[in-house]
Amino acid sequence: MLTVFAAFALQAAEPAVDFSGVQEPLGGEPTDVLVLGTSHLNQLPEDAFEPGHLALVLDRLEAFSPNVIAIEAVGGRTCDRIDRYPHLHGDVYDRYCWDPEPALEALGMTRPEADAAAFEMLAAWPETPEASDRRRLAALLYGAGEAWSAALQWRRLDPAERVAGDGVSDALAEELDELLTSRNENNLLGVELGARLGLETLAAVDDHSADAVYARAPESLEPVIRSVWNNPPAEAVEVRERAETYLGSAESVLAGYRYLNSPAYQEAVIASDFGNAAAAPDADAVARQYVAWWQTRGLRMAANVIEAAANDPGADVLVITGSSHKPYFDAYLDQMHDIALVDVDAVLHD
Repeated sequence: MLTVFAAFALQAAEPAVDFSGVQEPLGGEPTDVLVLGTSHLNQLPEDAFEPGHLALVLDRLEAFSPNVIAIEAVGGRTCDRIDRYPHLHGDVYDRYCWDPEPALEALGMTRPEADAAAFEMLAAWPETPEASDRRRLAALLYGAGEAWSAALQWRRLDPAERVAGDGVSDALAEELDELLTSRNENNLLGVELGARLGLETLAAVDDHSADAVYARAPESLEPVIRSVWNNPPAEAVEVRERAETYLGSAESVLAGYRYLNSPAYQEAVIASDFGNAAAAPDADAVARQYVAWWQTRGLRMAANVIEAAANDPGADVLVITGSSHKPYFDAYLDQMHDIALVDVDAVLHD
């Protein structure tokens, strides 16, 4: 009898409630979320890709007119937590977080104090801010660990106004200037669109606190991960390699973004990486610790997107993230009561 009961208890179960799609009825309009999978642009060859090639993509995203732009960057609060637990996160802080000291030293503040001051300043933000307001806010945001939002404030200044003062030191002014020349998609897409649309901040939604999974993982995990990467299904390799051909012009890059966000490409990403890891035949299933890290990170990132739009129900939200995140974001966000996913192909149409 006990054996029969145990077998019954372990049978697969379906969720009692299907949360996919938008709840009906819903008070007000749903929050529309467009998850744009992207290559990491600073890794593309300079002789094949230049920022001007994003012109058509930018025009179409501008027409979508998001109220919130979320980017794959680790926010200041998350970095603050990571910094306090080095035994769990190793070199994660140095790899993924901005050093706020160029701003904090000039401001005479701690990171939480800079965050609080930026929060208060944005709450009372004038309809037509002065250049001094933007410089001050840029310094506070950088000190809070929100470097890309600081760069957006810097971008919205006239070039002649991008000077030291109002909390911006000479060193910080140089750092902000450098951010505006970055080939990172957070600048080329996020900051550029934010400036075009008159936004004041970007939502940094990446999360590397999940890297604590690695602190508890066995040494065998790293070689197993490399084995997974080195042995992807052949058909998935062909699909992924095709993405590298969409360079050289604005028209080609636009087509490339449509391809990166297609179901075929997303399925190939899963099959060659995390799906491949989940299926790895190692006896102790160590590769699944890598999958668990990825899923933990993705769920926390999706939660950060929801938080970023929480105070603006019915907003249009653009998420700019590495293409490997795209299918997971769509799956996670589709479980929310009031989020409607937007088809990338419909926005980036010819």
